[in-house]
Amino acid sequence: MRYLFPFVAWLLAYPIAAQTPPLPAQSLGQHFIERWSVASGESPVHLSVRPYTRQDAVALARWADTTQTSPLDRWAAQYVFDDNSEWLTPADSLRNRRSRKPLLKHLYQTPAHLFEVNTEHFRLRANPMLHLLAGRQNSPSATVFINQRGLEVRGDADGRIFFYTDLVETQAQFADYINQWVETYQSLPGVGFFKPYRARWLSDKTAYDYNIAQAGFGFYLSRHVGVQLGHGRFFIGHGQRSLFLSDAGNVAFFLRLNTRIWKFHYQNLFLELNPISTSVPRPPNSLLPKKYAALHYLSWKVRRNVALGFFEGVIFNRSRQFEWQYLNPVIFYRTVEGMLGSPDNVLLGLEARWDIARSLSLYGQFLLDEFFTPELFGRNRQGGWWGNKYGGQIGLKYFNAFGIPYLDLQLEANAVRPYTYSSFDSLNSHTHYSLPLAHPLWANFRELLALARYQPHPRWMLSARTLLARTGEDPPGENWGANPLLSNNSRAQDYQNRIGQGIPTHIRLFGLDVCWQWKHNLFWEAQLLWRTKRSTAPERSLDTRLLTLGLRWNVWYRMADF
Repeated sequence: MRYLFPFVAWLLAYPIAAQTPPLPAQSLGQHFIERWSVASGESPVHLSVRPYTRQDAVALARWADTTQTSPLDRWAAQYVFDDNSEWLTPADSLRNRRSRKPLLKHLYQTPAHLFEVNTEHFRLRANPMLHLLAGRQNSPSATVFINQRGLEVRGDADGRIFFYTDLVETQAQFADYINQWVETYQSLPGVGFFKPYRARWLSDKTAYDYNIAQAGFGFYLSRHVGVQLGHGRFFIGHGQRSLFLSDAGNVAFFLRLNTRIWKFHYQNLFLELNPISTSVPRPPNSLLPKKYAALHYLSWKVRRNVALGFFEGVIFNRSRQFEWQYLNPVIFYRTVEGMLGSPDNVLLGLEARWDIARSLSLYGQFLLDEFFTPELFGRNRQGGWWGNKYGGQIGLKYFNAFGIPYLDLQLEANAVRPYTYSSFDSLNSHTHYSLPLAHPLWANFRELLALARYQPHPRWMLSARTLLARTGEDPPGENWGANPLLSNNSRAQDYQNRIGQGIPTHIRLFGLDVCWQWKHNLFWEAQLLWRTKRSTAPERSLDTRLLTLGLRWNVWYRMADF
């Protein structure tokens, strides 16, 4: 009960924190929120709805600062206070650190922000973004680099309207397996429009030049309901991967309704998507075709340590016209699709999480794209009917493993059957900009992930990850269910479809990262990556060994693990 009071007070003061500016994906604050939520056992945050918010991070940091005795927890709490100081109250005066010597009197008045404004009715934060990375890949030998610069600005007015934006300009040359992806799908993972980058000192022609912009604003409709509009990414789930919606692809234009009340968090998400990227051949200066997604997700905390999630989504195209019937926020989309003549791609999902002993989390997802019961249970002796499209995930997280503070372990398995996420109309696939909306391996795969993260000291962070995957790639001109960008009318066969069919492919990946935080959100880092791809088509096999050194400032690196 001693943990309950801080959260009750927080709920009364900030009942719809789910509407406030988001924390960056992969950031330290995101990780701290999950750790503290599990440890407290009373957190109001629904961990399956990401990105988490800055106001939630501050509320949980208050709990850690008040109840935890670990020096690392105290440091982490102060880190969150510094990073999100606009959400501190007058009662947090001791937590609101000021810089002893501001730069030019007006810059870095606090440790975390280059420039800030604090008035009774308006708050603003502005920070530079920088990511410089260089390294060497062997087999084949090539230079790898990232040169990324940008700016982040966020703020709010009257405590009821908020806005945020960040823009980064990038020139980069990636590892060969990412170049192989670009060649195959004419898209760059995590990126929208891109173009070749050529410099005199580069002998390789596989470098890229691109911008990434995320922005949005939000306001409150009522005490518990908020609206957001902007460009961004979202993630639904508890794992490293999501079979419903992940942040692995390009940003999308969105309208988002959030309702968080009692034991429920209900999210309605409407997206404008592009079925192809600008690199796919098309008439010059032509507008990319459009499609749309209507997704809703309900998270229900059945008990303080048990949560269930219910997902439904539909992907549809109407010659650049939205289907207004899908704006109904509480109807079952499958019913609407049936009334329209079943032209669209509907997905259903169920997930669960069980926190055990405030240190273990068992979680899982089940995705249902389509199935026909008689075929599922073997009406045809051949089995493996192509239309039985579904996937599953199961995982376990162990926080403070074996009693070691801030040693966190995770084991996760994913599997998705062939032709999942695809549609008879290729424009209706569960994709955006020729990139996945869910798992980065598309479909027709089994995968096992293991991750370890350890922070022995406030300045030092170490992480390791390994991936084992078995998938089946499509031969030229054939569709064996690995690529949802293809119409499933072009499928290779109706029966005897099994995971890994097509060109059998095995992927092994190991990554090790060492990071030292010099100043607030200013990191020196070293990364080692070893990836092996073995294919029965020898020309597709690939060995990648990569070592890089880098500097990151207010940028959170998105791992290309596939």
